[in-house]
Amino acid sequence: MHDREEEARSSIQSMALVNLVLGVWLAISPWILNYSTSVWNQVIFGIAVVVLSLVRLLAPARQWSSFFSGLCGVWLIIAPFIVGYHEAAAYWNGIVAGIIVAWLGFINNTMYVSQRHHHGTA
Repeated sequence: MHDREEEARSSIQSMALVNLVLGVWLAISPWILNYSTSVWNQVIFGIAVVVLSLVRLLAPARQWSSFFSGLCGVWLIIAPFIVGYHEAAAYWNGIVAGIIVAWLGFINNTMYVSQRHHHGTA
């Protein structure tokens, strides 16, 4: 049972780490890709994904953070249509990153580990 718990914890943290990197990307991408459409939307949701991913990375038992990260991803997917992104780079960046963030967030939300963290003891 201990091995399964550690394997789940490792998977949870790996997915959270990928979402954390995507959150950082979203927060800095307007300047790297040089677009001005909805900069603050992507920065704010990028920072939200970073914070939520850090929670799950550092406290794998906090499933709720992955669920809310998934919701941020859903917003990033639909935002170009609601907010009206006028630049292709912003449009595709938000949609592609949003799909990955949502997918990883919701998959990660289905994974469970107990509150106790094992430090090599049985």
